[in-house]
This record gives sequence, C-alpha cells and structure tokens, in this order.
Amino acid sequence: METTLYPMDNAAMPRHEFFRLVGTSIGVILLTRCTAGCSRQGNEDPTPSQKIDFTLRLDDKINENLLVKGGYVVADNIIIAQTKDGKYVAVSAKCTHQGTILTYKSVENQFYCPLHLSRFDTAGKVIVGPATLPLTVYSVDSNFSAGTIRVHN
Repeated sequence: METTLYPMDNAAMPRHEFFRLVGTSIGVILLTRCTAGCSRQGNEDPTPSQKIDFTLRLDDKINENLLVKGGYVVADNIIIAQTKDGKYVAVSAKCTHQGTILTYKSVENQFYCPLHLSRFDTAGKVIVGPATLPLTVYSVDSNFSAGTIRVHN
C-alpha cells in the first residue's frame, strides 16, 4: 500500500499571518466572554415591579445574624441587615454590575461587592463603581414582640 501525496498550491501559511489570525481569534473570544459577563442577564433578581412580601422569624437559626448590629442575611435574593444604629434595611442582594451576591460591611455601613469592589449605601445608592445602577430598596417592618421582620415593597 502506497501513500499518494497531491501537490497543493501555497500550502504553507506565512508565520506572521498565522500569528495574526490566532491573536485575533483569541481577542474575539476574550472580548465576547467579557461583554457577556458584563451584560445584564435574566437573573432571578426581584425587580421593583414584582410583588415582594415575606416574613423572617428572628428565632430561626438561619436568621440569628439579624439579632446583632452589623449582622445580615440573604433571603429571596434580598439582603437584610441590621445597621450599626440598630435599624433594619433591605436591598436587592445582587450587585447591579455583574450580579455577584453582596455582603454588608457594618463598619462602613455599606453593602459591598466582593468581585469588583462596588459599594452601595444603605439607601441603595452607588458610592463606588464599577456599578452604575442603584440597588432596589425594600420596606422593613420589625415586630419584636412577635420576633419577626417583614420585608415588602
């Protein structure tokens, strides 16, 4: 059995052309991934038009952080925190930049994105970007005699 090779016109690609094509391809892939990550995706975040109304029991183990100043919990994509002044606040739990779950920093009295370091005040306003859109703020009614906190819009 014999292998037959057929002659090819211009079979070799110049080296600089090869690297230009590979570099362009990698650039397109990276740019596509970056723009996809920065776009608003259809996350299950509550929007201002959705009806939000739920109650947290403070005697539940999962909500015990709300009993201390500076403590917070995330429930139904909403972060509920007790400020250093003892007031309860609730905002959307996902950063408006890329949807990362926020944390509450009681020392600064701010919500903080651990991914790109955006910061929001307790009224949801952007303090430091890259986020540009504010957080959605929810009403909080505390009933200490019943040991509950109601979050609603």
